[in-house]
Amino acid sequence: MGHHFIIITVTLVTLGLTIPACKDHKTAPSGHNASHNHGDSVAHTHNAAALAPAEGAKVKILVPTKDQVFTSDEIPFEIELIKGQRGEHVHAYVDGEMAGMFKTTKGTLTGINPGNHTLEVRVVTADHNTELDATDKVQFSVK
Repeated sequence: MGHHFIIITVTLVTLGLTIPACKDHKTAPSGHNASHNHGDSVAHTHNAAALAPAEGAKVKILVPTKDQVFTSDEIPFEIELIKGQRGEHVHAYVDGEMAGMFKTTKGTLTGINPGNHTLEVRVVTADHNTELDATDKVQFSVK
C-alpha cells in the first residue's frame, strides 16, 4: 500500500487596520464632546489589538465610579488624563460603540439607554485615528 502525504501550506496575512474618524470630531468645539446617540446610523467600534504604544499617555475614569447607578440618560463623565508624547484627547465608548470625544477632563455622555453598561476611554492622537494603549474601563447602570 502506498502512503499519501498531504502538505498544507498556511499563509498568514497581516492586515493594516485603519480606524475611521468620527464625522462629528471636526465640528466639536475644543473642550466639548461630540456625542453620538446609540440610534445613530454611524456605529464605531474598535479593536483593542490596533492600539498604538502609549508613549507616556495614561487615563483613569473618575466618574462614573464602579457599578454606579444613574436615573437619567445623561451620564456625568470625569477623567484624569496624562497626554504623554502624542495624546491629544480621549474617545469614550459605551458597550463598544463611540459615545463621544473629549478634549477636557469633564463632560456628559448623553442618550444612554437603561441597563448595565461598560464605559471605555482611550487616549487618542490629534489625527483622531490613532488610539493609544492608554485606556480605562468602568461598569455602570442606568435605571
